[in-house]
Amino acid sequence: MTVQNATPGGWLHQLAGRSLDALPSLADHLVEQMWDDVYDPSGPVPKDDLWRSCHDNLGNMLEALRGRVPTPHTLLQTARATGARRAQQHCPLEWVLQAWHSGGEIIWNDLAQRAGAGEGAELHQLVRCTSDIWGVTDRFSIEMAATYQRVEHRLLGGTDRHLAEIIDALLHGRVAQVETEAVRALRLGADQRFLVAVAEDAPPYHGAATALAQALHSHDIHSAWRLHAGTHVGVIPTTDTTPDNVAAILRLPAAARIGLSPMLQGLPETPSGYRMAALAMATLPAHRPAATTLDRCLPDALLLASPDLARRLVATTFGPLLQLPAHERDELLRTVQAWVHGLGSPFRAAKTLYCHRNTVLNRLNRVRTLTGLDPHDVGVWPQLMLAMSALQQESGTRPESP
Repeated sequence: MTVQNATPGGWLHQLAGRSLDALPSLADHLVEQMWDDVYDPSGPVPKDDLWRSCHDNLGNMLEALRGRVPTPHTLLQTARATGARRAQQHCPLEWVLQAWHSGGEIIWNDLAQRAGAGEGAELHQLVRCTSDIWGVTDRFSIEMAATYQRVEHRLLGGTDRHLAEIIDALLHGRVAQVETEAVRALRLGADQRFLVAVAEDAPPYHGAATALAQALHSHDIHSAWRLHAGTHVGVIPTTDTTPDNVAAILRLPAAARIGLSPMLQGLPETPSGYRMAALAMATLPAHRPAATTLDRCLPDALLLASPDLARRLVATTFGPLLQLPAHERDELLRTVQAWVHGLGSPFRAAKTLYCHRNTVLNRLNRVRTLTGLDPHDVGVWPQLMLAMSALQQESGTRPESP
């Protein structure tokens, strides 16, 4: 589809023209919807800059729907300018795409209100124009994103490309070849202490490393990132910070899962740090943006590192309990979890599970009969909880946490 053939007829032309008369208020509405929700007020885009791009792009999309198009390139120029400017500002691409989607919704809603104010037939006509209206929005957003990526690629050339090659060499253990350059480029201190971070590059969050680097920079923490094997890998000097502090900073802009290694003591530890950070990331629930350090999830990481051992642990610990109907199985597993978390107190467990203390004790006796393990024995608690963690990593058998 091109901008030139985006409008189906004179009726939509007139309707879009009436929306153009309200362009400033539409831009105000879009900015207020985006500001402090998608666009961080402390981020790289000033509010007046955001308003200007919203105003100009909404205006040109409505001009396209009105059918007054000198050339396609004339109207699309605002989209290209926005994409280039946001890339230069290091604004996350997902912020811009969200604003574009919301802009399409605002245009649609305004057109629908104007059509609804007339005869009912106009609403039916508008519905038939849905693909044309959203086609214009998509055409503009695609042009913006393509320009953003071209400019970002150019900005990542030269020195940054060389930095990516240095990180690749470190990840593959070729420290001797790049050590002197790496210390300088990564801004490592004399002790060469640093962390490795691994962040998912999950759709629609491609390019999320930009937001992570900006968040760290706002706390005066330097970082260098490289897209590697489908993840964003960051090297973060830690002279004045800790892994927990870095994780706390990254949780806010996290678009997907992020794992952090423990403190590393020299560049030769980079491959090991990368593996530990990736393992920490894998312990987090899928499709939930979060950040954690390896030291905060060691039991789960240990089980992930030894999947055969984890499966054996589950089978030998819970055995026949897992063959019960799902409701009964999960009820007993939740009771075991609440019992250990409550330090063996039937009152605490009953409060967590919203049942009577005798119900808790009866369920624990049922667990002992099925598994041969006595939950009253503190010595078996580590095995029970490790097996619970391994079970929760298996698809389809995850009991709800109390």
